[in-house]
Amino acid sequence: MSEHKINYTKIYFTLLALLAVSVAGPFIGIQWVTLVTAFGIALVKANLVIQNFMHIRVEKSWIKWMLSFSILMILLLFYGVAPDVMRHEGQNWTNVAAQAAVERGIPDGEHEEEAAHAEAEPALAVEESDFAAAGTYVTYCAFCHGVGGRGDGVASSAFDPRPADFGAAAFWDARADDQVALAIREGGAAVGRSESMPPWGSVLDEAQAAAMVEYLKAFQTGG
Repeated sequence: MSEHKINYTKIYFTLLALLAVSVAGPFIGIQWVTLVTAFGIALVKANLVIQNFMHIRVEKSWIKWMLSFSILMILLLFYGVAPDVMRHEGQNWTNVAAQAAVERGIPDGEHEEEAAHAEAEPALAVEESDFAAAGTYVTYCAFCHGVGGRGDGVASSAFDPRPADFGAAAFWDARADDQVALAIREGGAAVGRSESMPPWGSVLDEAQAAAMVEYLKAFQTGG
């Protein structure tokens, strides 16, 4: 019994140390260090669990082959999708936000850092031209409302009622622009609509919400 206690105590402190390294790694700012801490430490943790909790040492040999095959499939998946993830466009999709960042002169990979600094610093007034309604829509709205604004996004089938169809004239006939802007900032419940519509007031100010309304209205004509 004492042997097991010592063993698990060592495992606990080992995992604790690895956690500290994995948290500190990204703060160094070196990409390869981040990758090593993310994937290397994950493998070490997995090995500790396999060796000490799954009793893989005493299992039949085919278990080890099955585990190795599973890891191989994970690696193939990563190398299969990684090139597409790092691209800005592909078949039937476009990373609008990334392209907009590059057009503004922000090198690849740095627009996320710029966004993080923007959240940490006091909000400053920006010109309307600096606000990209299209990129904002793709980032926050398209998942539910669809890329074309027809209420047919990837997650649309999970909601009842379904997300609004911005291409329908009936939608705009029944709502004033300021009501739609309020729903964007404070959520659907704020205007007596679906509670599934989340508030985006922490992301968009009043002027930006109004710009989003103008962008959404363009879906009526496919603009």
